[in-house]
Amino acid sequence: MKSALIRYLIVILIFAVCVAALLLYIGGDRFFIIEHADASALRPEGGYKISAQAAMFGAIVATVTIIAVWALARFVLDIPARLRSGVSRRKRGKALEAMEDAMIAAGSGDADTARKKAARANALIDRPALGSIVSAQAAEVSGDPAEAEAQYTKMLDVEKTRKVGQRGLATLAYNRGDMAAAMSHAQQAYADNKEAKWAFDILFGAQIAEGDWDTALTTLEEGLRRKHISKDIATRRKAVLLTAKAAKAEAINDRGTARESARIAAEGMPGFAPGVAMAARLLVQNGEDSDAAKLIEKAWGKAPHPALAIAYRDIVSGEPAKVRAKRIKSLTKQNPSHRETTLLTVEEALASGDGVTAWGLLSPMVKDGQPSARLCSLAAKAESLCKNPKDAALWVAKAAGAPGEADWSDLDPEGSAFLYTDADWRRLIFSFGDTGALIHPRHERFETARPAIDLKSIPAAPKPQIKRADPEAIVTAPSPDVIL
Repeated sequence: MKSALIRYLIVILIFAVCVAALLLYIGGDRFFIIEHADASALRPEGGYKISAQAAMFGAIVATVTIIAVWALARFVLDIPARLRSGVSRRKRGKALEAMEDAMIAAGSGDADTARKKAARANALIDRPALGSIVSAQAAEVSGDPAEAEAQYTKMLDVEKTRKVGQRGLATLAYNRGDMAAAMSHAQQAYADNKEAKWAFDILFGAQIAEGDWDTALTTLEEGLRRKHISKDIATRRKAVLLTAKAAKAEAINDRGTARESARIAAEGMPGFAPGVAMAARLLVQNGEDSDAAKLIEKAWGKAPHPALAIAYRDIVSGEPAKVRAKRIKSLTKQNPSHRETTLLTVEEALASGDGVTAWGLLSPMVKDGQPSARLCSLAAKAESLCKNPKDAALWVAKAAGAPGEADWSDLDPEGSAFLYTDADWRRLIFSFGDTGALIHPRHERFETARPAIDLKSIPAAPKPQIKRADPEAIVTAPSPDVIL
């Protein structure tokens, strides 16, 4: 209202300035003559004379009067509407204040206040959509999922709030473990809205929870296409999913699917040791030793792992000693500065009986900090080969109380590496997929791991020889009572 009145005043002022300029231009010597059409009517001789300035001034007064009367009439007529508007504004203000209080209470975890303020907001303002959102959030905070679900369900009937309702229902279902309902709501939302990243997250998470690796792979590809996930994370997650799929296929004796899935995982992510180890093992079983060796060599260049070294040894174990040594050397060249490369060289030296070379490589490793049980075992073997039985025995004793290595724990003494359960694969999809970090379930569960060296094969240190004294050589001390 104020802005409209200001506009009117500006127009009047501009009009007045223009008229004033025109009056100055006309001056006081010009007149308008008004004559009546009836010649018999009484009129002054020569007609009515009105100066131009007076006529212009009269026009200004008339115009201003009309505008003032119109503005006054409009003001009077608008009084009821303004009264209603003022009441509505105050009501909306109170409703917004109640909603604000409800949202703050919900965010701070004050369930009772959130619920009361949400109810007051709904009573003050006729905004069903906004009221349902506030009520649903208040119900979630207050620990009333049934009420929250009822509010989100009502939102599905309104086009404006359907997406909010789908997200709320999907989240509630996912949190209570109802993966079927969570996938249903998330899938519908993902089909309707290409920008719904939350739907991708819930849909993918629910499929992983159900162990549906194939469908999760499809969802992952769609999420990457829509740019809901980065390429690096998607590539790592895909490698884990394919390896989990291979393990599942192998369990039901579908070796073709298992081999192909593991191969794709290993080629797509050489740094994922579980996928490479499984692919190599399945390829060897199919007589494809050369392909298996190439996969391990490529993987060693990215991320060496003791399981890969064992798998590679299995491939070259039947070859002559010189050929085998040459093959192992070609593997170590892929990543010469890595710790596992050094340990592989140590193990090969010990296997060939070269304790000096082995100890030369191990010595700096065992002197830094607290050596692991694996390092202690290797040191014991090296000292034994160097004909130092006492030192070997000391390292055996240290190995008994030394900490284990998480990577080495992945090697089952009675089976293959990385014997993950479905629960382990589910964790690995996110741990390795999102950060590139492996998990070590055997280490976490304190399960038996494959020993680095069979400590029983190391000779015990000889017992110290105690020389017995010659009885005749024993001189008895004189009694203190004897006077010499």
